[in-house]
Amino acid sequence: MVVYLDVLFAVNVLMDGVSLFAAAALGGVRVGRVRLLLASVLGGGYAVLAAVVPLLAALPLRVVVGVGLCAVAFGGKPAFGRVCALYFVVAASFVGLAMALGAVTGRTLLFGAGYYIAVPFRFLLLAAAAGYAFSGILLRGDALHGPLRREVERLTICFDGREREVRLLHDTGNGLVEPISGRPVLVLGREAVDCLLGKEIRDACMGKKDAAACLGALPPETASRFGLLPYRAVGVDSGLLLYFRPDKVQRADGTALDCVCAIGPDSIGQGAYDGLIGV
Repeated sequence: MVVYLDVLFAVNVLMDGVSLFAAAALGGVRVGRVRLLLASVLGGGYAVLAAVVPLLAALPLRVVVGVGLCAVAFGGKPAFGRVCALYFVVAASFVGLAMALGAVTGRTLLFGAGYYIAVPFRFLLLAAAAGYAFSGILLRGDALHGPLRREVERLTICFDGREREVRLLHDTGNGLVEPISGRPVLVLGREAVDCLLGKEIRDACMGKKDAAACLGALPPETASRFGLLPYRAVGVDSGLLLYFRPDKVQRADGTALDCVCAIGPDSIGQGAYDGLIGV
């Protein structure tokens, strides 16, 4: 079989990118485009080297290279070990589906340590889509928090020199994200928010039930850190929540959480928890 190295490189850049992106999505980890692209290019380069030097396609080396790709894409992120394991699960599912499609078509879809298009391109896309869907059905949700899913999480939130430790309940119905950045939203109760925002902001919002009116009453230098978040809930077809961008949100294990904080309805934070966090 004639193998074109440029095609081998391009296909494996694509497939490594899909595998890394799927692992990040399943593990709830944000990955930068530059890091994802760099890891994908390195994966494509390794596939070419393994084709030229077959010894490089040995399984132990493939595992080492896989960990290296994860380090490039996810190094320094929370729960690196978990998202790295997810990458191997996704990659293995892709390889299995590629082998199955190759057996059905009677052609070769794998070469050395990578993928090679020896069948129509639509079959490769089908393998990638099916692998992503299969791994997502099995892992999405539980993969975000590991084998033992935590129902309650303690976080420390810092804003404008004030700090508060909060207990948040994991809520599967909380899919709120900041419209501009896509960062997840913590919905905090009034008591937790009052301790964080201080007297100036509380006085500006005093007596104003409408989030838009509250935002308009804030001083300009303070309002730049706030925004309005559209939401829907049981009994509320549409509404707006006032949210703010904290200086820092830290988990109990010391890792940082990139998110924003919304001021929830009066019913939030009245019980044993200070608010809600999505899964």
